[in-house]
This record gives sequence, structure tokens and C-alpha cells, in this order.
Amino acid sequence: MLTATRVITFAVICFVHGVTAPYVATVAPGSKNMQAPAVERSIHINRPGASDSRYAYIPFDVPPRTVRIGISYQYARANGANTIDIGLFDARSTGSEPDPRGFRGWSGGRRSEFFISRAAATPGYLPGAMPAGTWRIILGLYQVAPAGVDVSLKVQIETEGKMSPSPTSVPGKTEISTNNSATVLAAQNGPPITSPLHRKRTGQSVRWWSGDLHMHTVHSDGDWTIAELISSARNAGLAFISITDHNTASHHPEIDRSFRGARQPLVLRGEEITSYGGHANAWGLPSGTWIDFRARPGDAPRISNIAAQAHRAGALISINHPFALCGGCAWSYADAVRDFDAIEVWNGAWDQTDELALTMWDRVLQDGRRITAIASSDSHRPANPIGQPATRVGTKDLSQTSLLSAIRQGRVYLTSQPKRPVVTFEATSGKRRSRLGIGDEMRLSGAATIRLFINAETAPADATISLISNGQVVRKFLAKTDVQPQMIEIECQQDSYFRLEVRDGTKAVLALTNPIYVKIRAGR
Repeated sequence: MLTATRVITFAVICFVHGVTAPYVATVAPGSKNMQAPAVERSIHINRPGASDSRYAYIPFDVPPRTVRIGISYQYARANGANTIDIGLFDARSTGSEPDPRGFRGWSGGRRSEFFISRAAATPGYLPGAMPAGTWRIILGLYQVAPAGVDVSLKVQIETEGKMSPSPTSVPGKTEISTNNSATVLAAQNGPPITSPLHRKRTGQSVRWWSGDLHMHTVHSDGDWTIAELISSARNAGLAFISITDHNTASHHPEIDRSFRGARQPLVLRGEEITSYGGHANAWGLPSGTWIDFRARPGDAPRISNIAAQAHRAGALISINHPFALCGGCAWSYADAVRDFDAIEVWNGAWDQTDELALTMWDRVLQDGRRITAIASSDSHRPANPIGQPATRVGTKDLSQTSLLSAIRQGRVYLTSQPKRPVVTFEATSGKRRSRLGIGDEMRLSGAATIRLFINAETAPADATISLISNGQVVRKFLAKTDVQPQMIEIECQQDSYFRLEVRDGTKAVLALTNPIYVKIRAGR
């Protein structure tokens, strides 16, 4: 059967001052084919003000029995002065922020065209039911030149017959519902998968598992496929990874299909919540759960609400690369730090932006807020290897539940490579025989001498270890090459934290630990 296709004209609704729709280009009908001529709409978008939304919404009508929608857009880049992102909401959306209903995908600035159908979609988008009604294109105003920007859009709808194959299709159907302000996308061939994808028991002793918590695939702006990431992680000796594509959950069903009965690495479903005022990673999302990303730069209450959405979904959430130099990447929500579980202090190869993130984290610790430092590759393609740097997490078994619990507790240290350096950092006091480790709290009845046991195996000969407490370096010494830890005694008279930095001869970081905390109970 021939496919009836229509290309539709639409009006403009947006929440950004100064958007106009001055002109509609039309082509006279009369084609002998069933496909209608292309109709384009050009809209002008002014640069948004500081208090304006950074998103514009363009509605269009979808008729009953629609089987496929194709959308494309164009605009002048103006030598980088303009960058317009794109995504889609279906008829369940009200077109208001922050209503998450009806989300169907996001490709940011990666693609100039995409499609959605009942059985397939471009990566980043969600196949499934095609409800009739008003759908909305969402444009993200990442960068807009002072003079504004003209954007041309085209929507093509197929209503009957067989769909044309697409080289970017993704199999599987998806239904959309909402749960606790997070959108849940349930696969039609089974219930949502919420249990850990993989578990490995190791007895009662704690084992340090190496992993990488930040990476991207073709479902957002990466070149990796999920299968390639899994293979690369296995070859690098990583025990776990979290795939955190930008502002979408379209990668979750593929993760689920890949890991039924699979062995290491454990793969956590994630999302990089990418606003124009900073980025955050959610780790351990239930299958198909999408966290809304729409927050104006500096809107701390809104980003705190987004963090709460991730927590209600059972996930942890981390501030990403808070001083990154890319536009919109630096963290603008300082007052919301208390609502996050972790800070990515090390992103890719160590540089000055990581030094700034390390200083930010230490100031948070000095203020009494316990927040876990993590490291990630933020890999987008093979030229940027995963696991460099790596996050090492201490747990008794390898499961999503155990990993998230240990990260929340701070039982984490960071290394430049997946398998080295191997850091030992333990503490004890008085007649205590047992030793506490990274992330633990030592409780004292009064001022006391504590003993710290420190080592960094496989560190280079010129490596130095710094013991840091309350923002100050209290000891600095060469790393020993043998396996016997060095013992340091410290007189502790107040609540404190102690952490380690291992640096090479160029002062680049090789390893960082999260703190061991000391709490002195007054009057006892």
C-alpha cells in the first residue's frame, strides 16, 4: 500500500521574548505522488534575557493513524555565534515548563534531522505510540547572536502504509508515563527493569572495583555504540560503567537488551542532565526513567528540584566538571550543592579546571558538607579512552545497589588509570585494633592521637603523597614503592577530615581519596 504523507504548516508558541513567524513558503499542490510538497516555516528568535526561558516550543498537529514523523531544521551558525538544540514532546505535553509529560527525545545540536515511528526512532528519540493531537518541537537556545537567529523547520508526517527504512533506526516500542515527576518509558515487550543488571559476590571482605561514571554514545553526542563501550570497558579492566547520554533515556532499552545474563562490566543506566547553567549526572536510573533537564542558569531551586527527581527515582546525582570551559558547562547553581551526592572533581586528563573543582570540593568539606568526589573520562569516542581517570569503589559485592550505597558513603578513591596507583588509607586510635577506611567516621570521646596508614603502590618513583585536613597540607612525603604502608600519628583536637592526594613530579594528580572523618563528641 502507498504511504499517505503530509507536510504540515504550524504556528509558533514559545516562552522566549521576541520569537516571530513572519513567512510561510508554500508549494502548489498537484504532484501525482501521494507525498505532499514540502512546506517550511521560518521563525526569528531573539537572544533571551537573563530571566527568560532558554527554550522555545513550536506546536504542530498530528492526525490519527500517524505512523511516522520526520523533522528537520536549519539555521545560520554565524561562525559559532548561534547554536540551537532540538528535541520533541508528543500530545501528552501541555507545552509548559516544567511539565515532563510527553517527552519523546533530544538530540541537542548533534543532528539536523530525526524521525520517530511506532517501531523505531533516531538515536536520542523514543519509538512508540503516536497519539493524535498537538505535538511540540522544543528548541534549546544554547547560543544566540545579539541580532537573533532565523530557524527554518520542516515536519513530515506519514499516516498509512509501510514506512521507509532508516539507517538510524532503533528497534523496540516505548510507552510513556510519569512517576514522581520523572518520566518513565516502559518497554512494551515487558515490565520496566528496576533490578540490578548484574551482581557478583565476593564474600565479606571489601573489594575495590574500578569504573567510569560518565560517557556518551550515538544516543547523544558520542561516537561510541553501547556494544563498543561495553567491549572497551571489559578490555580496560573496568568492573562497572555508567552510560550518561545527554537529556535522554533512549539508550536504556539497548542496555537492557545487551545485559540480560551478561557478565562484567556492570552497566548503570544514567543521564547527563544538561542545562545551560551546568551539567549533572544521574546514576542508577530505573529502565526508561528520564529526568527533566530544563533549568535556567543560576536557578538553584529548580536544579535542586531536578536533584530530588533523581533521588525519588532511586538514583544518585553528581555535579559535573563545575569549571569546564565549554559554553554552559560551568556550574551556576552554587546554592544547590548541598542537594547533590557527588562532585566530578576530575574530568579527563588533569588540568587547571580540575584544580578549581578540587578546591571547590575541599571548601564544601570545610563547611561540614560530606559530598563524594568522583573521576570520569567523559568519553565521547575511542580517541578519549574510558577509565582514564577511573573511580574506584569499595564494596563487598558488585551490584548497582552496593555501588550506589558506597558512593553515597564516600567509600571511593580516584586514579589516573583503572588499575593504578593502588592506594591504602586507613585509620585507628587508642587501643582500637580494627581500622577504619575511606568514607568512614571515627568517633572520639575527646582529643586524641590517631594513627593513619598510608601507601600508594605502583606509583612512580617521583610521586609524592600529601595528607590534607581541613583545607591544609599537614604532611607531605615520597610514596613508598613497597607494599608496607607508612604510619603517621596526628593529634586530633577538633572535628576533622583527612584525605590524600598523590601527584607525580609535574604535580599532575595520580590519585585522590575521599576523606576519613573524625568526630569528637564533646563532654564525654
